[in-house]
Amino acid sequence: MSDPHDVARYIFVNDENELRSGWRVLLFFIILVTVATLLSVLGIVLATLFPSIAFVFTIPPGPDYSGSPARLVHLCVSTAMNLLAAVIASIVCASLLERRRFGSVGFKLHRGWSRDFAFGSLLGAASLAIAVGIAASVGAVTFDLQTREFGLLLRGFLVTLAFFVIAGANEELIFRGFPFQALVHNLRGPRAVAITSLIFGLAHASNPEASVFSTINTILAGIWLGIAYLMTRSLWLATALHWSWNFAMVFIFGLPVSGLTTLGAFSWLRGSPGEPGWISGGGYGPEAGVAATLALILSTLAIWKSGLFAASQEMLNAIRHGKAQPDFVKVTPESEGSAVTDHDGASESGGSTMSNP
Repeated sequence: MSDPHDVARYIFVNDENELRSGWRVLLFFIILVTVATLLSVLGIVLATLFPSIAFVFTIPPGPDYSGSPARLVHLCVSTAMNLLAAVIASIVCASLLERRRFGSVGFKLHRGWSRDFAFGSLLGAASLAIAVGIAASVGAVTFDLQTREFGLLLRGFLVTLAFFVIAGANEELIFRGFPFQALVHNLRGPRAVAITSLIFGLAHASNPEASVFSTINTILAGIWLGIAYLMTRSLWLATALHWSWNFAMVFIFGLPVSGLTTLGAFSWLRGSPGEPGWISGGGYGPEAGVAATLALILSTLAIWKSGLFAASQEMLNAIRHGKAQPDFVKVTPESEGSAVTDHDGASESGGSTMSNP
């Protein structure tokens, strides 16, 4: 391969005549950062032109979020802008690099999406409750009632619900969306899960009170969410697990989420992590304790082995790239153009069949 053109093509282009998955992932993050920066600049311009709404785009002063509606608005708007940047990057990359629609990245209203989201929301909250229950059973965490006033509880419920749904969707688009799916398509599921889960763990390593244990558990959470995508080939289940785990941790139990206590004032209970810290997670919250390790393993096995979750044919069709099929999907020589055989030997007359990457 002495021809520079052939060398360049080998470096950048795969056998499907697409950019190699690593380059596609890199382009996604370049577009994501560019769009997020442009949205941030737009916010600064709007805040300068219209000082009355400056609090929406620049964080207002104040000690916490509970007594400052302006700070709450800023928090939710900034999170929504991050989600918008992820949506735009996903649309651009899915359509231009893989010739598929945004819905195929994971938020298509396919048959069974609401069931996946509902079950995932229950399972995510229940998984967190198991972790907290284990810690509480040995006295590693205690609780006090923070408020029983209905109005305050309703406000806390709505604020934490809105924030964690938006934040969960944003993180899933980034970590289990287009970049993860590009790796799945070309490297297969296990490698994609390993790579993205490691990055997911390291992305939280700089959070307050982070530790080696918290990073390991966050990597496990990445595996948990990655398998949720692979089982359904959509993001509804993974997003539901993600938001409900965080929501239960903050609104119900009043515990830090990944070391952050931003919305702690809106919780029903006030949790106090104690000793031993290797069970409770200490100041980082349950995600730095062995109780969460056990809960994540159990929940992952439930998703993988229970038989409750499966990819719909609609999503299996949607995730196919618009270019040439992978090399493990071959047209049989006996009936070229009329039958397709996948790498497991299955065939379908009159069409094409592609197994899950």
